[in-house]
Amino acid sequence: MFARILKSANMRNPLHALLILFFLSLTLGGQDVRGPLNEHLPSWITLGAQVRYRAEGLHDQNYLLERYRFDVGIQPLPWMAFFSEFQDARAAHMPIQDASVKDRVDLRQAYVRIGKEDGWWDVKAGRQRLVFGSERVIGASEWGNTARVFDAIKLAFHHKNDRFDVFSSSVVMNNPTAWDHHLDGNNLHGVYGSFGSWIKDSKVEPYVLLRTGLRKGWTYGLRSAGRIGPKWTYETEALGQHSDQWAGLLQIQRHFRDFRWAPALVGETNYASGGLDQLYPTNHSIYGIADQIGRRNTKNVRGGIWLHPEKWLTLKGEGHFFWLADSHEGLYAASGAQTVAPVIGGAKYTDVGPELDLLADVKLSRFYDIGAQYGHLFPGKFLETYSNGAGRSFYAVFLDFHL
Repeated sequence: MFARILKSANMRNPLHALLILFFLSLTLGGQDVRGPLNEHLPSWITLGAQVRYRAEGLHDQNYLLERYRFDVGIQPLPWMAFFSEFQDARAAHMPIQDASVKDRVDLRQAYVRIGKEDGWWDVKAGRQRLVFGSERVIGASEWGNTARVFDAIKLAFHHKNDRFDVFSSSVVMNNPTAWDHHLDGNNLHGVYGSFGSWIKDSKVEPYVLLRTGLRKGWTYGLRSAGRIGPKWTYETEALGQHSDQWAGLLQIQRHFRDFRWAPALVGETNYASGGLDQLYPTNHSIYGIADQIGRRNTKNVRGGIWLHPEKWLTLKGEGHFFWLADSHEGLYAASGAQTVAPVIGGAKYTDVGPELDLLADVKLSRFYDIGAQYGHLFPGKFLETYSNGAGRSFYAVFLDFHL
């Protein structure tokens, strides 16, 4: 029935498709744990599908982002598996479309895995996601319409709460008009450990990374995250690079689980020097959902409250305050692109400005996620003096449906 409904639908109308998927998802609660697409398939094959629609507004421009994915997993032996995923990403009502929003029918992932993920070791070779820690250094950037993958080989050793990854990779460059390919010579090699047996209720994650090609250099860092008793959680990280570049963060959360709506208070402070290579992070929401500010050359403070009125509903209100770390360096967006050039002789003002963010997320079923976000960056003295001084507003309303 699922296939017949989709076939009869006018999928060229995004609103029509969205409504069909929404009401269809309400009927899928009792399906096979692998999803309704796999109900009648043998256990050695798994199919998956995802549709995401997101209406956005930025800089007085409104548009619709669409993303479709279909994947196939085959496991002929307990210690061998194959996985492939195709993606089609596009945008409607957006006059200028680049590789960040458009990538028509392309191979997103294709890898072979030898070994067992629940055993002592496994190795993955091929096009794949690389995600470590909270994705502040290396992540998939799933909020982006095309997201990020790597052509990589990754060997992992793991036992209970401890894990150690060794990898060699090259980021895949999205191409809106041809098959995606990595940039030859632009490589990232590294070792990343995640040890949960060293400190109770915490993970300690040391890592060493080497980048070649466009920006050569070493990155070495240490991250830790976990719980301090029943009411507190934390995340802290420090990393260094060549030429005395460094970054650090500290986040503390206080949880009130016995209170109505189970609120959590969040406080965070970040610093990143002016010449930092931010590598391949997932920046959305960490440095504001408007995506106007990246990690490089910033000092910022973040505070907020997270509420859970129901198990399926999360509400967040956050404030961010940004300053330049180095007055002789420019301002960079979440993508890493420079948005304000360095001021000759150094900027007189370093106050970039505050941002207010409001977020809501609804998960009524394991098959779909509905959400809305709004953020506004208020210009500080730096933006008023060295740019057009305008504020920046961003909104997004989305449905993410997956089988």
